[in-house]
Amino acid sequence: MAAAEALLQARARRAYETGRVLLGLRRASVVVPMAALSLVACGRPAATALAAGMLAASVIVLEWRGEAFGRGARIGLLAGTAPLLLPVIVRATVHACSASFCVSYSALCLASGVIGGALLGSWAVGRGVHGQAVAAAGAVASLAGSLGCMVAGVGGLVGLLAGLGLGATPLLVTRRG
Repeated sequence: MAAAEALLQARARRAYETGRVLLGLRRASVVVPMAALSLVACGRPAATALAAGMLAASVIVLEWRGEAFGRGARIGLLAGTAPLLLPVIVRATVHACSASFCVSYSALCLASGVIGGALLGSWAVGRGVHGQAVAAAGAVASLAGSLGCMVAGVGGLVGLLAGLGLGATPLLVTRRG
């Protein structure tokens, strides 16, 4: 009977792990339209493919791992939406320069990163999470936001990372204090 129980336990474990991977794949499917938007707006196919591949792999692995990592992946996708969309929308709808003003995409990535960081920080404080979940959320938000901020090149990515930190840090520090 012990062999039958071991076999049943192995099958149950395999089914559980398969379900976790499938959940990760479903959640990572949102990366496809994000990457398509980035490709159209930014015109950097190699960088888009690299960032989207890393983002999808991260979401799949974090969701497979579950618990704090999975929660972090979900909020990271949400927090990375502002830095993804804002530069793309501005590029598509506004002429970048006029006689007296030029849109700085790096500054736009910084500002949208602050929005994403504040969302991430308020989520962490509101849910009482820390450590692994916040790290996972920050990594996923950075990758998601990079799909939009690559319109500004390296300066946009630096602005994004700085913005995420500036937006989240005050909330996270206040919570610990």
